[in-house]
Amino acid sequence: RSIALVQLDLNDVKKVKNTCGVKVNDVVMALCAGALRGYLEERDELPAKPLIAVVPASVHGESTRPGRNQLSGMFSNLHTDIADAVERLQAIAASNQRAKEHSGSLGPTLLVDLAQLLSRGMYGWLLGVMSRTPLTRTAIHNVVISNVAGPPTTLYSCGAEVKALYPLGPIFHGSGLNITVMSVADTLNVGIISCPQLVDDLWDLADRFDAE
Repeated sequence: RSIALVQLDLNDVKKVKNTCGVKVNDVVMALCAGALRGYLEERDELPAKPLIAVVPASVHGESTRPGRNQLSGMFSNLHTDIADAVERLQAIAASNQRAKEHSGSLGPTLLVDLAQLLSRGMYGWLLGVMSRTPLTRTAIHNVVISNVAGPPTTLYSCGAEVKALYPLGPIFHGSGLNITVMSVADTLNVGIISCPQLVDDLWDLADRFDAE
């Protein structure tokens, strides 16, 4: 796996949120979008169409089902075709609102219901089948982006202050780039992971987050 990490000041993110009248998650998505746009543009690989992200979302409290793994998701337009950062942020915020409404109309337990139908053996069999289909080369999205709200207080381990907590999400066939973000106290920690056959060095992408 190729891995890169970056830490941002959460207060800076909140300043952007308050100034532009959007949500923290919208700012996080815009940071990812801007970093990806610059990364691809420098390599002359920026597509004319905007990149699409799959965003896992918790539906805890929206369902009466028992259990703790209550997860849904949505497709989010990253609007990487928009050059202006503020305009892109506003477009992402509007798209996210529409995506949440669409995802909600499908029912918050849809993915959980589907997952309960699959045994571990069947899940492994499905992944094996997918590896032999065009799904490994035909992308329906470009990146998985997950924003996790972590503890708002400082953490300690054996008396030592935890300075950073970097999350790393899964990648799989047809989805070779994952950006997961977790807040801890006043920091925003970004973990980026990819298949090295797709991206051999992610640190240039990570370095763009601070500028964005």
